Amino acid sequence: MTELRQFYRAPSSKKVELVHHGECLSGILENISFNGALLHLCHSPGLPGGTGCLLRIHLDPDPEPRPPLQIWTEVVHGYDDLLGVKFVDHDVDGSGCIALLMELMREEPDQDRDDLDRIRGYLADYCNTP
Repeated sequence: MTELRQFYRAPSSKKVELVHHGECLSGILENISFNGALLHLCHSPGLPGGTGCLLRIHLDPDPEPRPPLQIWTEVVHGYDDLLGVKFVDHDVDGSGCIALLMELMREEPDQDRDDLDRIRGYLADYCNTP
């Protein structure tokens, strides 16, 4: 089977909230890439593809407290309590958002240098994409 994904998906365990029409669903970030994320929500949201939502990713407060990263998303697919979303827009400048995503992608403690080099390559590709 051919891999169609453009960017590496990094596993994560950050807490998330998905907001749609005032309803806030909580869950865990299963994985993340530069284009989107897979969420494991506490309840099945029943949102059809194409639905716009605000995703809040709660960042670790260490070394200092930080507000959640907020990214506008669009639902791509869902099954039970798993929901795939693609990133549409974000509320911070581009370089800040990329830096936070890189931090999320490097949270695995035993990730080796090859993985980090590959992520740096994806970052370079992302920054050069129109």
